[in-house]
Formats: sequence, structure tokens, C-alpha cells
Amino acid sequence: MTKKEILEKSKYYARYKRAYMYVAMVFEFDHSTIAPKKGLEEGNEAMSVLMNDIFKTFKSEDYIEYVKAAYEKREEFSPEYKRLFELNYKGYKKEQNLSPELQYEYQIAANNAYTKWLEAKNKSDYSIFEPSLNKLVELTQKIISLREEKFATPYDSLLDDFEPGNNEVILDDFFSQLKARIVPLLKKIQNSKKQIRSDFLEYKISVPKQEKVSNYLLKFNGFDMSSGVLSTTEHPFTTFPSHHDVRVTTHYFPTRFASNMFSVIHEGGHGIFAQNEPDKFYEIGLAGSMTSAQHECMSRFYENLVGRNENYIHAIWKKISSICKKEYSDVSEKEFFEGVNLARASLIRTESDELTYCLHIMVRYEIEKDLINGKISTKDLNKEWNKRYSEYLGVSVSNDKEGILQDVHWSNGSFGYFPSYALGNAYASQILNTMKKDIDFDDLLKNGKLKDIKAWLKKKAFSIASLKDPNDWLKEITGEALNTDYYLSYLEEKFEKLFEL
Repeated sequence: MTKKEILEKSKYYARYKRAYMYVAMVFEFDHSTIAPKKGLEEGNEAMSVLMNDIFKTFKSEDYIEYVKAAYEKREEFSPEYKRLFELNYKGYKKEQNLSPELQYEYQIAANNAYTKWLEAKNKSDYSIFEPSLNKLVELTQKIISLREEKFATPYDSLLDDFEPGNNEVILDDFFSQLKARIVPLLKKIQNSKKQIRSDFLEYKISVPKQEKVSNYLLKFNGFDMSSGVLSTTEHPFTTFPSHHDVRVTTHYFPTRFASNMFSVIHEGGHGIFAQNEPDKFYEIGLAGSMTSAQHECMSRFYENLVGRNENYIHAIWKKISSICKKEYSDVSEKEFFEGVNLARASLIRTESDELTYCLHIMVRYEIEKDLINGKISTKDLNKEWNKRYSEYLGVSVSNDKEGILQDVHWSNGSFGYFPSYALGNAYASQILNTMKKDIDFDDLLKNGKLKDIKAWLKKKAFSIASLKDPNDWLKEITGEALNTDYYLSYLEEKFEKLFEL
């Protein structure tokens, strides 16, 4: 196949994939936001058929011939195409022995598991979800066994899907480093005499007011509402059929205003990333090729390093206190800042504080690692969850809704995703350290000039994310490999000051 023929095939399949994945993402968004309850099962079947047809196209002889030829000649093309051809080939090799029939069975199982998860969470009953989770684990293990490239463990194979360059040995050490400095710091805080007011975090704020705050925050942070939309769902997520169609979701709790506030800032971070990848990446089918941790890096950057920063709170407080004038009439800017940064052991990951967040991730990492490696089963997994929460966070889980059913990830088979959040935190702090050498980050926040922060990220991070594996990406931006000291030192400096330790 000539170079010209390879480019023609590439454009054809990029156009095909862009169109069909657009439909699939819009369908998934609808399915998770506004689809009627009785229509979920029919929707599951429709989605499974659609995804299976897409899968069959990328199993065709014509596509495989193109992928092999492009990979062999990848050095003759631009960096964007070279990366695309490498990723296409890697995907082909991973799915080489995966039949359309098994892929369809897995897709059906994942879609049905989501429906069962919703029911189980609503009834706070893990037993409703357990059979579906067990089916997904078994199918995942079967799919891994068909792969020609073998890793030290089955879970390592999934980590290669989400975070190439990482494995259990590396992550065990990573989490060990976090635990060694976060747990002692948390104990110091628990013994601190500093009293931080938090009662206002449970004040009732109407949904219309929260919607007004949400739209304000998205625009303020740099999310382009003309190329995006905000909706609601059970578990917040962001999907981006294109950089001109980025869909952010949140969940409104009348008495948990901060939950929505930081969900919107977090998901908006994903959205800003998606809206600011290079146009060419979308044109050739490369956009969105960065790893989960690279994407979570930016959402956690906005949620914590921006959103929980004292200067950011100063910049938005006038608007927030104006919208919630009645409810927050007795709350000062300083009290609000301290309240949303309160560090304490809790049950819910998405509402946990910045300090203890990674302890929540450790529980999930260890459980899913043991699940996929066959060391534990889904039977009574809720009890295993509760045990580890007691051990790591010192809290008692009273029901499955606040325990093992709180996250959506395992219902769609995303085993191996959770470490991305913790890695993303570490990446974000390291990137911020580099950013501060170029621009006055805190002053820009204080004066509400987030467009300058976004511009730096667009040039230094967004523009190359889909071109590189995470380790190379981080080196390109910061000049060094992952160094957890930036993240841990940031936490220690912030919380020692906050709690006057």
C-alpha cells in the first residue's frame, strides 16, 4: 500500500469512526441523563448492536490491511499520523483474537450492569448488582486471556489499556508513598485545635440557584458554552463527541451545595481539555487519545488547584454570595474557603476532601486489582469494601449506597480506571510547579484571569496530550519524570497552614 493510499484509507476510517462514535456518545449521554426508566433495557440492546457494528468494521480485512501497512510506514508520516498509526496498531493487536460475538456479549453485559447498578443504588442493595458485576469480571478475564501480549498479571493488562508504562509494582509503590505522608498528616489535622466552620455546607440551596452557579462557574473557568452543554445525571461525567459538542453533567443535592460546585468545576476541567485539543487531532481521529490519568490530571487541576485555591474563592465569592444571598448571609469569604477545604475522613469519594481523596482511590485500586487477578470474588464484596474503609479511613459504612454502590465505574467494566484519579492529582501538582515559573498563577486566579491559565495549558499540555504516553507527556511539560514530592509537599504546605499545625 502506497503512502497516498494509506492517507486515503486513514481519512476514510477517521470519518467513519468520527460519525459513528458521535452517534454512540450522544446516545450514551441521552441514556444516562434523560432516558425514561422503562426504556433503559431497549436502549441497552440498541447501544450494543451499534457498538458491535462499529467493532465489526474495525475487524474487517480492509481495515486490518490498512492498519498493518500504516504501522510499517509510520516513520514516513507527520508526528500526528505516526501516533495515530501506532495507536491503531496497538488496538488491533489487543483485539486480534476478540470475536464480534464475545464483544457483543460483553457490551450487553456492561449495558445491563449499568441498569442493575442504578436499581441497586436506589435500593441500597448490593445483591441486585452482584450477578452483573460477576459477569463483567468473568468476561473481562476471558478477554484478557485472549490477548497475545502477556503481562505479569491480568490487572497489568488493563493498566496498559488505561495507563501505558504503569503496572502493579509501580502503582503499589506510588500508593505506598502517598499513604506514608497523607495518613500522618490526617492524624495531625484530627488532633488540631483549629475549628473550621462547616454547617453552611448543609444549607439548603434550591436547584435553580445551583444551576445558575454551575453555568457561571463553567463560563468563568473558560468552558465555551457555545460548544458545550450542562445536564444532570446520577453520577457526573463528561463526554465529547467533538470539540464543538462537549457535554458536562452534574448532580444537584439540595443540602450539599459544594458537591455540585466541585463536580461542575471537575467535569468542566474535562470539558475545557476536550474543547482545546488541536483541530487536526479531531480531523484525523487522534483527539481523545490521551490516557485517563492525563485527562483526570486536568479535571483535578481545575477542581482542586484552581477551585479550592483561596484566590479563586476570592474571585468568585461576590457572585456566589450574591446568588445565594439569603442562604449565605451569615457566611464570610474566609469561612467558605476554609469550609470547602475541610479535611476529614468520609464515606463518599466524589465529596471527599482534597487530602483524603487518594485513600478512597487506594480502596478501589486494591479491590479491583484482587478481583481481576482472581484473589477475591464479587460475593460479599460489599463487606470487603466496608472492611477496607474502616482500615484506611476509619469510618463505618452503614449501607451499600454509600459504600460499594457509590461509583458507576465497575458497572461499565472500567476496571483499571481508578488509579488514574490519583495519578492525575500527582501530575497536576507537578505541572502547576512548572506553570508557576512562567506565569503568576495565584495573581491570575485572584483577578479572575483564568483565560491566561487556560492559554498556558493549551500551549504546553493540551496540544501534545494525544501525541504522548503519560510519562513522556509529563517530561515534555515539566522536564522530569513523575515526582510525587510535588503533590505531597503541596498537600502538606496547604493543610499545615489551614489547620495551623
